[in-house]
Amino acid sequence: MKLSQVGEFRLIDLLARQLGKPSRGVVVGIGDDAAAIQVKSQKSKVKTNVSFLLITTDTLVENIHFKLRKASFYDLGYKALAVNVSDVAAMGGVPTYALVTVGANKNLSVKKVQDLYRGISRAARKFRVEVIGGDTVQSPKELIVSITLLGEVEKKHLLTRSKAKVGDVILVTGEFGGPAAVKYDSRKQKVERRTQEARIIAKSRMATSMIDSSDGLVRSVLEICKASKVGARIRLDSVPVAKKAVLEQALYGGEEYELVFTTSLTRAAELKAAIEKKTRTKVAILGEIVAKNKGIKLVDEQGRDSALKKSGYEHFK
Repeated sequence: MKLSQVGEFRLIDLLARQLGKPSRGVVVGIGDDAAAIQVKSQKSKVKTNVSFLLITTDTLVENIHFKLRKASFYDLGYKALAVNVSDVAAMGGVPTYALVTVGANKNLSVKKVQDLYRGISRAARKFRVEVIGGDTVQSPKELIVSITLLGEVEKKHLLTRSKAKVGDVILVTGEFGGPAAVKYDSRKQKVERRTQEARIIAKSRMATSMIDSSDGLVRSVLEICKASKVGARIRLDSVPVAKKAVLEQALYGGEEYELVFTTSLTRAAELKAAIEKKTRTKVAILGEIVAKNKGIKLVDEQGRDSALKKSGYEHFK
């Protein structure tokens, strides 16, 4: 069987089963935005004596995640760290320390590598992350940038994908489809990382689940439903479509790094208002969580259900 036959997400499931159940100290293992490990920290950035250590990693590969003709080395460095920050934020946490690994062809100029690290350093300053090490290796051809990010979150503020409940509503920050509309050209797009919004959501203790939308809006809802063992209805007239984008791009495009989260129907308006008041970031109520046997459906303005056309971006497919 080839990777193209199983795809990224089924492969992850297969490998998770092969590795077996995590130990007692692992609070959240394979299958979420970040892993969470139970630790006790006396000098914690989240100002608590009991917190969970968050660990996430993302790898960007030339001609898969980016094309150098559409991105400067500075922008690429900034993005490489920021995508990890988004994962920690989606767990309700605060980023702390990063390890950076770069694989480069030996003929690449030193200046370009320095520009890459200037971008990483800029993101590190913005998100208050300290780069503490990593690795540099030779790559036969393509540039590879891989970052492992550590973070912290209080036990009471930890958010995962797996606690959405039937009757919850689905909310999202920001707009969708912008990166797809400009063909993922980093020179033509400005993508926000919703760290402040994520902490407000986590501290409110109103949300039941959360994920970032790096692989697309529909894929994000699918992952919440899969982890929570529920279904969903996505209302097409409620999808916040970015300027110059079309609905298809908003549903399936990806790389927005917005937050997709759930809360009870009775708390939705309160949580939406709190985020908008404190950050001025628009929040939309997208749909609702339903029983698993009802599946995941798109709902048009007339209330008619339709099946998903696709599931969003997936490696190996």
